Amino acid sequence: MNGKEEIPMSLVWNQMKAGNEQGLSDLFTRLYPDLYLYGMKIFNLPDLVKDSIQDVFVRVWEKRKTLGEVLNPKAYLITALRRKLFENKERYFAADAEILIKISEKQAFSFVENEFTEIPEISEKLRESLIATINDLPERQRELVFLRFYYNLKYREIADILNVKEQTVKNLMQRTMGSLSSKLDRKQWERMDDLDGLLFTFFVFVKK
Repeated sequence: MNGKEEIPMSLVWNQMKAGNEQGLSDLFTRLYPDLYLYGMKIFNLPDLVKDSIQDVFVRVWEKRKTLGEVLNPKAYLITALRRKLFENKERYFAADAEILIKISEKQAFSFVENEFTEIPEISEKLRESLIATINDLPERQRELVFLRFYYNLKYREIADILNVKEQTVKNLMQRTMGSLSSKLDRKQWERMDDLDGLLFTFFVFVKK
């Protein structure tokens, strides 16, 4: 780990807000992979995702002096990216009808085995079962699982991203966990009381 990576994200954010271009560059470098992955989970359109991320950082830089308090820059930028993606999509859809075909061919927030690194804690059968069970959830629940367990975001932050109330997120998570618990093969994972722990472990090893 180098020195830049050890600098707290909040400090990098504050450097950017103070007009430090290196702070903006560091923020972009550190958060771009997560933002790109999230964007691609929504729309499997690299150009749309890349352009939208650029738009978000341009706006953040232009509005830096008027930005309010931001406790988690990653959550803030994910929220901004989600909105920007849906703003920009119409322009991309209008420009190329084939984009609609690409969108329809990919289920948003779906997962495949090669996205996950093999680890001793999770057997191949359990990994297959988890992927199939998560992919069987409704889209909003798949997104919730991704935001909570891959990005380790708080319910309040997820509520901001999804533009819903925090209690709505909590209720949805309760239904999601109940659904996963009922569908997962208990022979593969007997400690269903620690399903949170399983999912956090599972998503920590997503390939980046």
